[in-house]
Amino acid sequence: MDNQQQDASCSTVKSEQDTNVEEQTKSTQQNTQPASNQRKAWFTNERLNLFLALCAIIISAASFYATYLQANAAERQVKAATWPWLEVMTGNFNEEKNLSEITFVLSNSGSGPAIVKYVKYHYNDQSYLDIYKVISACCFDTQAYETQLQTLQDDSPDINIFEAFGWIMTSASDNRLLASGSKLKLFGFKRTGFNETQWDKVNKQRNSIKTEICYCSLLEQCYLSDGRGDVKEIQQCE
Repeated sequence: MDNQQQDASCSTVKSEQDTNVEEQTKSTQQNTQPASNQRKAWFTNERLNLFLALCAIIISAASFYATYLQANAAERQVKAATWPWLEVMTGNFNEEKNLSEITFVLSNSGSGPAIVKYVKYHYNDQSYLDIYKVISACCFDTQAYETQLQTLQDDSPDINIFEAFGWIMTSASDNRLLASGSKLKLFGFKRTGFNETQWDKVNKQRNSIKTEICYCSLLEQCYLSDGRGDVKEIQQCE
């Protein structure tokens, strides 16, 4: 009888021990389940690094754009500071000398010097690079006029025939450097008793003579002007 009770008691203890072992095993299995079954946090180190990288890219792009704007503004300031503005003005009276004189004057009203590549003259749909030729086309034979004055000068060497009778004065303009605020007299023809007929013809036609000026700044930016305020930027003077 005692042996039976002892066997029953041992069986009960063993059963309890088995139950405890099974519960511990289940608990251990639950604690060692794969991480994929557990809930992950949204703000991970990988996402933080990605966010910081995007911020760095945005800041770099903004810095580049700001630098571009500053460089562009500086370039415009330099361009404005060195920008020439050429125009051709014509008149028929010299106020300084107080006499009648037909003039064509090239002036630079811009803020920087100009390298004059050429001045071209237009009259009756024809183009001329030589002002003598355009005066001959519109008004009188300049070559015959100067030949006549030269003959008179040779006959009267003691008299300044050119000054007294009215010499045609011209200036070369090609590849000239014209500083800001300076002027270049392209053509001068004063009126005298000897040349009234020729002078009057030029005076009537001078406003019909159009000009075309091609020039560049010191920064090699080139412009084409009609001599009367219409200026456009071009690649180069042809």
